Amino acid sequence: MPIPFRKKKEQTISPKDIDPDAISVLRRLNKAGYIAYLVGGGVRDLLIGRRPKDFDIATNASPRQIKSLFRNSFLIGRRFRLALIRFGNKQIETATFRRSPETGDDNGGDVESPGALYQEADNLFGTPEEDAQRRDFTVNALFYDIESRQIIDYTDGLRDIEKKVLRSIGDPNIRFREDPVRMLRAVRLSARIDFNIHSDSAKAITRHASEIMQASKPRLFEETIRLFTYNKSEEAFRRLWKSGLMREVLPAIDTYIDRSGGKKSDAWRYLAALDAAEISSEDVPRGSPYTIRENALQLAVLLAPLFFEHCKIEDEPNRNEVADTAEQLVNDILITPYSTESWRIPRFLCQDTVNILESAAYFKSQTVKKPRFFRQPWFYTAMHFWRICSVARNDKTAPTVIDSWADAFESSIATRQTQRRRPPHTTKKTSSKEAGEAALQSPVTPRKRKRRRRPPAGNNAAKTNDNSLEKNKQKST
Repeated sequence: MPIPFRKKKEQTISPKDIDPDAISVLRRLNKAGYIAYLVGGGVRDLLIGRRPKDFDIATNASPRQIKSLFRNSFLIGRRFRLALIRFGNKQIETATFRRSPETGDDNGGDVESPGALYQEADNLFGTPEEDAQRRDFTVNALFYDIESRQIIDYTDGLRDIEKKVLRSIGDPNIRFREDPVRMLRAVRLSARIDFNIHSDSAKAITRHASEIMQASKPRLFEETIRLFTYNKSEEAFRRLWKSGLMREVLPAIDTYIDRSGGKKSDAWRYLAALDAAEISSEDVPRGSPYTIRENALQLAVLLAPLFFEHCKIEDEPNRNEVADTAEQLVNDILITPYSTESWRIPRFLCQDTVNILESAAYFKSQTVKKPRFFRQPWFYTAMHFWRICSVARNDKTAPTVIDSWADAFESSIATRQTQRRRPPHTTKKTSSKEAGEAALQSPVTPRKRKRRRRPPAGNNAAKTNDNSLEKNKQKST
């Protein structure tokens, strides 16, 4: 049964704050006789006064029943099917209530061995309470009923929101070993919403940090990239370093921070400058020269302190040495640890990161030819990287140089656009008299006579001869 709670002003949600399309999905499911709740981060963000990025829905309708009810939906997922309901460019994720599989069924009884509790299956349908219990943290297990306008709390998540505490559902020592990625989620989410990780969960993270690399490499890399979101990368990576997870996930970065001052390391200045820049390319049209490759920029900022430590920036740097340094860093820190036989980090992301790092070594050079870089898709991102590095390194001369690059880039784009514009094609109207005179003045080309083909030789020719002989005989008789 749901845990009873007292209604408070800060613990109520107004339907006006919910996306109208999400409300329409909830009400259509309820009208069809199904249970449907607003769930997850959307409820959490509304309760703490933040605007949710998206709204997710959980229901007791099966994926096929959801698809039959909404023509604008399609099913995704192989391990667990869920429906995405389209509304223009927006999608409402609608999933069936799930439950966790039984712990320790397939580990042979050795639950103490590393990775023994790791779960690869999570595809069992369940009840609303079972769905809440299988979620990672109490603040993410709150449901909102649009009909009664009440919050359903099975895990005491409302109390944790009041206390600003991020607490794992169940025993964190078991839950983090079932899915080690939850440890990264705890760090990211606590930094984003400015909550403290519960002491039991924090101790479990320290105890089981060494098991995190046993999780799926694509999921680990994706969760690491998410540490940069919401302009909270400095705080997220500080918590990652304090928890001991950075030693496992990014050992080279962890070693650099330890030897460069720990809490006072210059690595934090780069991440703080990235957060302050608030860079986004959501409203930029696809293919625009002003597109920012955000993931490549984020990874370049993370690797920048090590890059500048290994590469001495001079007036005329050796381009080959600079390129080798950037490629080696990307290979050692990103590609090798996260590559498997069936998956690797996208090649274009790694190459863009290398190019952006390399560009920081020669953008001040007097001999570099600027126009050759203007058509590179990563160049506009590189200029943002230079500004971030100049703020982190307190470089007073860099802004003037970067402004000169920006002016040249703008003029290059303007020139390119004028070259693409062509005058409209106009046709001159002529009278019939002018057309006749033009036809008389134009030279007449004689028509070529077509040659008749001879009848084919062989059997066909013999048949025609026989037919002609028979006709002659008939005439003579």
